[in-house]
Amino acid sequence: MLFFGARERNDYAVQYAKYAWALIFGRGSYIRQSWGETPSAKTHKNIAIFVHYDKQGRVHGYVLHYLKALQDAGRTVMFITNSPKFPDAERQKLDDLCAQVLWRKNKGYDFGAYADGMKLLGNLSTYDTITLCNDSAYGPLFPLDKVFKSMDPKVADIWGLTDSWDSAHHLQSYFLLFHKATLSNPAFQKRWHNYVHVPSKSWVIRKHEIGLAADLRKAGLRARAVFPYRVLLGDFFDRMGDASMLEDKNILPAHRKFLKRIFEHAEHGAPLNVTHFFWDRLISEFQYPFIKKEILQGNPSALPSLYLWEKLIGGVSDYDTSLITRHLEFTMRGRFM
Repeated sequence: MLFFGARERNDYAVQYAKYAWALIFGRGSYIRQSWGETPSAKTHKNIAIFVHYDKQGRVHGYVLHYLKALQDAGRTVMFITNSPKFPDAERQKLDDLCAQVLWRKNKGYDFGAYADGMKLLGNLSTYDTITLCNDSAYGPLFPLDKVFKSMDPKVADIWGLTDSWDSAHHLQSYFLLFHKATLSNPAFQKRWHNYVHVPSKSWVIRKHEIGLAADLRKAGLRARAVFPYRVLLGDFFDRMGDASMLEDKNILPAHRKFLKRIFEHAEHGAPLNVTHFFWDRLISEFQYPFIKKEILQGNPSALPSLYLWEKLIGGVSDYDTSLITRHLEFTMRGRFM
């Protein structure tokens, strides 16, 4: 598996070998234990399946805030943790926030947990909406009511917050909403009913995160993002103009280098991750409700002036940023942004 793991991203033969294994051994549920009752569509029409992972099984304050925001926005929460352990004291924090709590083995990553939740819900067509979300982002920085209202079923059947053109156009899977037209669609129902837990991250990304929207479009369903890539890139060029600004010596070298990367990606048609490259603009001007955890924990895109994140959020939102700093204090080792 270690050998396969190094090859599988670009070697489809390895991915299909793991898929063949999963056809035999990966069809069951990986739920270890459950608390509460599965929400019934008779009384709970709008469901949120929230996926969590923490090495110690801790449910941090920023997660509790997120769950409360979902509840305030009229969502009934099914909480699923993939953590290796799940102390009872942590589970009890969820009693007033979640209709059902599930602890499962960490198989199939987030989509594996989403699938186990979907299967428990039974007849998906009886619900009005199902939202899939996870703990990979801090927030929401603003109430979710506005976001949910913008996800109009007359405009699209499947909504994400942001989209990506990496590999193929798709909605980023940290926050997805499905309306009844999707929930009633046989292709959508079959996808979850027949889901197998393939032990390959590359497979999950290719077949589920990237493949989901493409397959559903083929089934005649419409997919949209609330904060589309093209709008955000257009906003960047409206503000910045052309690349001649890179000659401005008043711009700090680190910022010039960063802006040059954006211009070069646009010039070559190479996709950018908007939740990284436009994180500040998303929050300050578009009221995008999250900041991705990976930005503050590792800054993989080498974003300049990231240390200003707390000031920026405090200037536009009443979100308690100490929820973020406390989590960073708990998880960060040997570096600070």
